[in-house]
Amino acid sequence: MFEANPALKRVQDSSSGGTLTVNGVIHRTGILFLLTAAAYGFTWHGVTTGTVPPSAALIASLVGLVLGLVITFGRVTNPFFICAYALTQGAALGVISYFAELRFPGIAFQASATTLGCFATVLAFYRLRILNATPGLVKALTVAMIGIAVLYLVNLVSSLFGHPLGFLQDSSPLSIGISVVIVLVAALSFVVDFAQIEQAVDGGVDERQGWLLAFGILVGLVWLYIEILRLLMKLRSRD
Repeated sequence: MFEANPALKRVQDSSSGGTLTVNGVIHRTGILFLLTAAAYGFTWHGVTTGTVPPSAALIASLVGLVLGLVITFGRVTNPFFICAYALTQGAALGVISYFAELRFPGIAFQASATTLGCFATVLAFYRLRILNATPGLVKALTVAMIGIAVLYLVNLVSSLFGHPLGFLQDSSPLSIGISVVIVLVAALSFVVDFAQIEQAVDGGVDERQGWLLAFGILVGLVWLYIEILRLLMKLRSRD
């Protein structure tokens, strides 16, 4: 059922440790969030003072991509690798946000606040059962996320040949509309994540799986932040 976020698929049952609890997932998610925020602030300050080169964003992104793939497909629950992933994401976002802030003052705070607001709203709607991980929603999100991945892959390949997809880069109504849809998909993907956590807790899986579930939440937060930042940049460029 839970296929929309590959980082949360097939959480394995195990009896080698304590039993997973919701608080356990919350605590681990909090640790990863703090590590990401710390790396974000460190690299932002480093770029400002010149001690961190802008290329750090690319390096951190590549390392984070490798770690993310290893954790996702290897079902890694080792906190060292997952915390390292959080640090790389924070470093990359810190550099990216710094340069976005130079062009559009205040945009980094707007993106951060909107991301946390979206997350809190979806969580509240889920707790109130206004939003549920129904089979229809899961299938729709899965199809949408695959389509988004293909779209960005095509854009990446096209960019390598000097012909990026203009409707993804500019600030046209079509481009903004696409960004709005992607932000909605990214936000709604948390519904599946929350349901997966509940299922894992009810199933009595090993507490170490909490790191993998927290990793999945962090992946969603990073994706949502990037998409919101991109959307805000498009909107601000029209002013």
